[in-house]
Amino acid sequence: MTTSSEFLDVAAALAGRLADTAVWHGDRCNWIGVVPRDPAQTGGRTMLEALGPDVYCGTAGVALFLAEAAAALGDARLGRTARGALRHALDHAERAHGDGLYMGRPGIAYAAARVGAVLDSELALCGARDVLGAWRGSRGDATVWDVIGGCAGTISALLGLSQLVVDPTLLDTAVIAGDELIAAAERSDDGWLWPDPQRPSMHGLCGFSHGAAGIGHALLELWAATEETRFRDAGTGAFDYERSWFVRRAGTWPDLREIERRAGHDVPAPVSPTWCHGAPGIALSRLRATQLLESEAVRGDLHAALALTRRDVGELSARAPDDFSLCHGAAGAADVLLCAADRSGLAERIGAVGLERHHRQTSSSFPCGIPYGETPNLFIGLAGIGLFYLRLFDQGIPTALMITENNA
Repeated sequence: MTTSSEFLDVAAALAGRLADTAVWHGDRCNWIGVVPRDPAQTGGRTMLEALGPDVYCGTAGVALFLAEAAAALGDARLGRTARGALRHALDHAERAHGDGLYMGRPGIAYAAARVGAVLDSELALCGARDVLGAWRGSRGDATVWDVIGGCAGTISALLGLSQLVVDPTLLDTAVIAGDELIAAAERSDDGWLWPDPQRPSMHGLCGFSHGAAGIGHALLELWAATEETRFRDAGTGAFDYERSWFVRRAGTWPDLREIERRAGHDVPAPVSPTWCHGAPGIALSRLRATQLLESEAVRGDLHAALALTRRDVGELSARAPDDFSLCHGAAGAADVLLCAADRSGLAERIGAVGLERHHRQTSSSFPCGIPYGETPNLFIGLAGIGLFYLRLFDQGIPTALMITENNA
């Protein structure tokens, strides 16, 4: 039987590998890895390059993991590497997309504040304020709505920041983003949706990363922070829209990324078992929502999404996952079960499979969320896998999959 100390050993090995492979310049460090790009720009090839500054696949995300690992292990070298990674992110923050938790500058500011809180670093906290100030000064009209790089992610980042730094304007800025979301919403008999303005012929998406689950979660968090009912109504409207797509005969939600509106609700669509576009992320949004409001419909969503997540994680553990990443791999789905305090033992089983097949047999060489090889990033690479193993050891360490007032 796997023990929690063995999970910590995996996290320590992954953190150590990241520290060993960091490329230093002065007091800053970076890594070479895979950074997702538009296939039209790369000819469909996987491109290796220096990481950018963002949370999703940049140095801010790697810094988050290394800071938590340094604190859990009492390892000064990991703390120094976390600070070096964060300095790179802060110095290059202007390269990040404008809005959003995972790809934008608000997310980098949140990561800096979180690292500062974990490592007791005033420099990191000051860096968070500087990045936020520069973002505010240059921000134009919002055109993206999701959690990854849009208004919903901005709300989550700002509310998380408000628990870490003293800045009375954070909530006001989150309200502005929330009102932008409301103004951009398309309201239908099915609920509230936010189609991609670059692809207006496509359906609004389900799921957490780019869809209704993540947007609804951010709006409900804003309602909880402000008690302004327009944000509650918009958040529950997003969940209503997502619920309209639940396929009861299959017991799941569709992945609508390539489904045009003219196809209607009855068109066959693929299903994703991942945090980003599937039931695990939907479960995460409803888990928090049930703490904020009384709704039988939301509770029903939660039960269905958790049941699907258990099924999918169970199947992954039986056949050994070929992707352990947080975004679209086994670690992300299993981490949702940790968030839900699930007692099935399936998250631990995934951890044990990875420990046996990839830590003991291949020196902590884990399959990442790329076609082949490894990458250091948080959401598609080793840093995120390491964070999952840290959370198997201590579930008090915050997840990276969602920010609430409980994990800021």
